[in-house]
Amino acid sequence: MPLFEQNGIRLFYEVHGNPEAEPVLLLHGLGASRDMWRLQVEAWRSRYFLIVPDLPGHGDSPPLRAPITIAEMADQVAALVRHLGVGPVHGVGLSMGGMVAQEFALRHPDLVRDLVLVNTFARLPRPRSLRDRLRLWWRSWLLRVAPMRVYARQVARRMFPKPEQAALRTQAAALIARNDRRSVAYAWRAILAFDTFDRLPTLRVPTLVIHGEEDTTVPYVLCQQLAQRIPNARLKTIANSGHATPIDSPNRFNQTVESFWRGEQPGVQLA
Repeated sequence: MPLFEQNGIRLFYEVHGNPEAEPVLLLHGLGASRDMWRLQVEAWRSRYFLIVPDLPGHGDSPPLRAPITIAEMADQVAALVRHLGVGPVHGVGLSMGGMVAQEFALRHPDLVRDLVLVNTFARLPRPRSLRDRLRLWWRSWLLRVAPMRVYARQVARRMFPKPEQAALRTQAAALIARNDRRSVAYAWRAILAFDTFDRLPTLRVPTLVIHGEEDTTVPYVLCQQLAQRIPNARLKTIANSGHATPIDSPNRFNQTVESFWRGEQPGVQLA
């Protein structure tokens, strides 16, 4: 697995498939790594050229030792894509990866063919209810003081709450616990500060927003708002799916994304 090093950027990444095929960039969520895309890699490697990085401070990329922004993450990913000499890419991002994908498309439009934004948002609204404020405080507190294994179990339980998802829950907890706690805390701060709301109407690439119907981390209204802000974007809801749609519903997710790439326009257009 190669390490990309350039002007202080150090990112681990994998590539799969034929470099002459259409390139796909897969961007994982907070606390995860490139490993979360293994079901998509298995399904797509024979038809696409897959670029699967560990985002800064995650997976096998070096830990972060200073704060970072989502825009800086996007610039690092753009440098990797330029280094590989491919593009424009199909950009696919889950949660935090969807935020990086937005900045990637806004800051480097020449590198983007289209976007698939999964269970993500344009900006995090201020919590209105006591429950929402406590939930935000609890996650921030866990990241500051708890061992990563404790934080990882809490996040995995929220991602995969059903009894029949026990194996997925265990795998997710192990994946998240591998990460450096300070790096994840810096990334969490970047998410709290993230805001593309006012810039999204300038996006000019085909965009599909996917929402897991049972996602309790990113509510439907935020995905709806995202789709409304991006010109001609489409919104697709996947039933019986939570926050980790590519993992808990891989077949439906993969089929939906490939139909979008073929121009079949899944979902609905809201604006």
